[in-house]
Amino acid sequence: MSKLLSKIFFLGLFLLLVGGLGAGYFLFKGSSNGETKEVIIPRGASLGVVAQTLADQGIISHAKVLKYLLNVTQGTQRVRAGEFRFHLGMSFIGALNALYRDEPIIHSVTLPEGWTVKQYAEILQKAGLIESEKFLKIALSQEGAKKFNLKSPSLEGFLFPDTYTFSKVDGEERIVETLVKRFRQKFGNDYQAEIQSKGWTLERLVTLASIVEKETGVGGERAKVASVFHNRMKKRMRLQSDPTTIYGIANFNGNLTRADLQRYTPYNTYTIPELPPGPISNPGLEALVGALRPMDTKYLYFVGNNKGEHIFSETLSQHNHAVDTYQKKAFAGRQIGRVERRRRR
Repeated sequence: MSKLLSKIFFLGLFLLLVGGLGAGYFLFKGSSNGETKEVIIPRGASLGVVAQTLADQGIISHAKVLKYLLNVTQGTQRVRAGEFRFHLGMSFIGALNALYRDEPIIHSVTLPEGWTVKQYAEILQKAGLIESEKFLKIALSQEGAKKFNLKSPSLEGFLFPDTYTFSKVDGEERIVETLVKRFRQKFGNDYQAEIQSKGWTLERLVTLASIVEKETGVGGERAKVASVFHNRMKKRMRLQSDPTTIYGIANFNGNLTRADLQRYTPYNTYTIPELPPGPISNPGLEALVGALRPMDTKYLYFVGNNKGEHIFSETLSQHNHAVDTYQKKAFAGRQIGRVERRRRR
């Protein structure tokens, strides 16, 4: 038995001797029917707030009694922030034991490669970990990027896709910091010298990687897709990537039109002659490395083969033939919408 619980035990014995069986029963025995409830203990909460929170949620019967017990058992050093599972109507001893000994509840979330900050916000909010509006205010602001010494319009591209575990008391700022920290760990110092030696900045490299990530979900293709964009940039050709155009359309409805491709936005690589001002998704490590170390090819075009992969071409005539073979017939009568289905120039 720990020293703290020993104190409580002897306090209970004292109550039994002085106050009789009723007082001891009051301390050790609750009226739980087995029903449980999750309660969040906020960071920095006083012992009075903790006790009142548990009383308000029906966990214990008297807040003042629990506050007293917390005080005499050094609760200010022992109570932890987090989400805990309690029994409704449990004893004071049981509540103290849960606060001091039980592990806080954590939630596992997976943030997929190639998803945007807004999509991450939806996942995290659905898990009850954030308020989407607060998260987006941090992650989609230039101030948020500056905090991490990034010269980017936002933290789009720098929230590393992975599986994480968070507590409901972590909050928006701590979660953003965790995602950026994971990015730094995965794509850290080992790559920085190479990025600089090739005349790139981290921000531009991540922007290219984010496009590569959106263009293919096939791991083995990422370096090859990256080679197409590297080759086009060397020849001062527009990238003509539909995902960049889509990213620049507010409230995109899923239907990309020719008018959209012709309309200027800072992200429309059909109208701008270079990379967009920032990433369009959050790329994984394979896309980041593929963008940094593209395959050595002469490819300038690629088109989907309707099997999840792509056909790559060096010339426009070869590409147009591939479009006719793999896309034009398959999508006859349908509105052409993705870059893989479109003839590039």
